[in-house]
Amino acid sequence: MSKHIIVIGAGIAGLSAASYLLRNGYQVTVLEKHTEPGGLCTSWKRKGYTIDYCIHWMMGTREGTEFHPLWQDLGAFTNADGSPVPIVNFDTFTTLELSTGESVCLSSNLENVRDTFLALAPEDEKEILKFYKTLKTMAGTTSTNPLVKKISGFRQLMALMSHLLPMQEYANRFESPKLRELFLTEIPSDWSLVSLTMGLAQQPLKSAGYPVGGSLNIARNIARLIEDKGGVIRYKSDVHTIMVSDGKAIGVTLSDGTTVSADYVISAADGYATLYSMLDGAYVSEPYKKAFGEYPVFPSTVMAAFGIHKDLSSFTHASSLYLKEPIVFADGTTQDRLNLNIYHYDPTLAPKGCTLVAVLFNTWETEAWVTLAQEHPAKYKAEKQRIADEVLKRLEQVFGSLEGLVDMVDVSTPNSVVHYTSNWKGSFEGFAPTKTTLSKRLPKKLPGLANFAMIGQWTTPGGGLPTAAKDGHDIAKMLCKEDGKPFRTSWDGQR
Repeated sequence: MSKHIIVIGAGIAGLSAASYLLRNGYQVTVLEKHTEPGGLCTSWKRKGYTIDYCIHWMMGTREGTEFHPLWQDLGAFTNADGSPVPIVNFDTFTTLELSTGESVCLSSNLENVRDTFLALAPEDEKEILKFYKTLKTMAGTTSTNPLVKKISGFRQLMALMSHLLPMQEYANRFESPKLRELFLTEIPSDWSLVSLTMGLAQQPLKSAGYPVGGSLNIARNIARLIEDKGGVIRYKSDVHTIMVSDGKAIGVTLSDGTTVSADYVISAADGYATLYSMLDGAYVSEPYKKAFGEYPVFPSTVMAAFGIHKDLSSFTHASSLYLKEPIVFADGTTQDRLNLNIYHYDPTLAPKGCTLVAVLFNTWETEAWVTLAQEHPAKYKAEKQRIADEVLKRLEQVFGSLEGLVDMVDVSTPNSVVHYTSNWKGSFEGFAPTKTTLSKRLPKKLPGLANFAMIGQWTTPGGGLPTAAKDGHDIAKMLCKEDGKPFRTSWDGQR
């Protein structure tokens, strides 16, 4: 009889692991605390609109690129009716507004980026041309020629390594204060330059587009294929404890006291909760002690979403606006930038003739939001309304009067992230991409605990959906190797 493997968490890493394990002959049960798959790769409905939380662009959307085979294996790009998921590629990656009021367009055409930078800061021509050249190399290739792919891959790796340096350090290379400000508008100063350049570099090849239908649709597509092939996904199944006997994981106990036995347990859930709650801190290795004690994390978010009864397709889809009058949150943070996403390119997210608009703010003050929500619910509700009102005032400076045009308002906070995902500190992507963290890979196994592994964003600093999908693929391959089985990537038994 085949081994029974429990996968904790139906996020992308957990779904990927389940999918690859299932096609390699394992019996798989996925346990998910929420009512939907996807984890942080999610969306939700409000008054006829679908609010998307995760995907703005996604590596691997083009055939012939590195991550495309993963998504194809998982069924991510096949809808419930069998139709392919349409992919939108943008002419503009984003537009950044400087404190001077000038707007700088980061085009999907890297030659245009180069020329825009040269016009903005001709004194930095030498550094700008180096930046442009490295971006071109980072883009990689869509060639199917093995030698070309190998050479391109090596050059791409070298380019990526050169962009691990902190953003502040890189920004200081430029004489122009405008360029220095530009590089620091979106990315924290201690994060690696690659946080910006990886996505930008993929745009010319149209290899990192947006999947129409949004984040939850991608997760549902993957989950549906798992269930169609005989895998089990149990929702509303919150894992409380990982059961251990004689140094081996033997199953889990759910919050309602139910036990589920298994030959192997894989946690694709929150890393901190796995180590310190489900395993009661008994198997925390030194690398994880260091990571959770010292590594910076991605922030959480406050997201204000609006359903606008108007076609806004004439506006740039993504921009970061400078606020001359900052918004001060109840958590004590001062927000002087407004990250605006106008989803006119996805007709599935809004009624015909209408547009979903979402504004994101980053904050690391998750505890303050959780305390406010739990201890002062009325104040929490009022703060969300105040933020919505403040954001709407700023949006009217962009769109003109919105009186009578706002169909829907929804504000999510770090408390929302913690409530629905249990993610440590409400972080939306685990450990932040710094030079230190990106140079590390945390162990999948824990000392003294057999038949157990951890995967997902807390084991792969830098995060991202492709990384999560690859983590699931790799853990299945590792188990096959341990069991002396050939690893299959297809359902028909072929490698």
